[in-house]
Amino acid sequence: MNEIKDGKIVILDSLRAFAALSVCFFHFVCTTTGYVKNEQILKLFSFGQYGVQTFFVISGFVIPWAMHNAGYGFGNFFSFMLKRLARLEPPYLFSIILALTLFYCRQHFLGMENLHMTVSTKQILLHFGYLIPFFEGYKWLNQVYWTLSIEFQYYFLIAILFVPLMQSKKLARILITLVLLALGWLSNEKFLLYWLPFFLIGIVVFLNKAGLIKAFELKTLLVILLAFCIYRFPFASVIYGAIPVFFLLYKPNLKIPALHTFGKFSYSIYLIHPLLGASFINILSHRFTSPFQQIVVIITGILITLVSGWLMYIVIERPSKTLSSSIKYKKS
Repeated sequence: MNEIKDGKIVILDSLRAFAALSVCFFHFVCTTTGYVKNEQILKLFSFGQYGVQTFFVISGFVIPWAMHNAGYGFGNFFSFMLKRLARLEPPYLFSIILALTLFYCRQHFLGMENLHMTVSTKQILLHFGYLIPFFEGYKWLNQVYWTLSIEFQYYFLIAILFVPLMQSKKLARILITLVLLALGWLSNEKFLLYWLPFFLIGIVVFLNKAGLIKAFELKTLLVILLAFCIYRFPFASVIYGAIPVFFLLYKPNLKIPALHTFGKFSYSIYLIHPLLGASFINILSHRFTSPFQQIVVIITGILITLVSGWLMYIVIERPSKTLSSSIKYKKS
């Protein structure tokens, strides 16, 4: 297995870009109602929805990796949560404003008064705490926000479990894993426990890369987790979850040029693609319908997403990363 140099995991940006672009192509090709009709193409690009599982495994790995390198302890709980909020909230809040602006423009300038969606003040306020899943009858303003809610629930869990996972013995870690898997049966897809096996896969890889568990325990836990995922989730989603495992274990220093660049602002790409890229494709889908025109429209939607995502990164996301990095843990 390749060693990680200076604590920097080069492959992560490429993996993030792969996940984000997979989801983009899924939404652009498969969820623009009635646009692409070829069943084989729809089936092929439908696999892109599982880029979300790639993101979950990456988060399972990278969050405890960062906590470990920064010397996290229980006393740093609030600093940890503040760091995550500083990192994720500014782009998220900007995207909410953009979503509301687009919703208003569609209704008042594009003649779409009959949209099957209304926006209430309570619905907007629930977005600020990622609380939509906890209240019946409310929908996300942006279809990708549900994953941010799952991620935020994960931050609370890892902040509590990080120290026990670091200090526990092999049997205890296996028991913790089995208990968490069992709890997943009590949850549905709106909440973290349902998706936790993918995060646990990333956590197990972290424990190995941090030198806290050896190869035998790594393989044992991965077999348990992957077997559970194969049983419960679509097989293609398990493949998407296994991709980052392979690269983190065997090719952590690999740099895939284009993907590496896009990975720097993959969060902005992910947030903005349903708002600008998908909206562009949806508007033009009623007029440009030949196969060649569809390809041009979808590729243009991708380009719009990449350019707007990069601008959002420069103006909003990069300063939020700097702010998050400025928050340090107190030494215990």
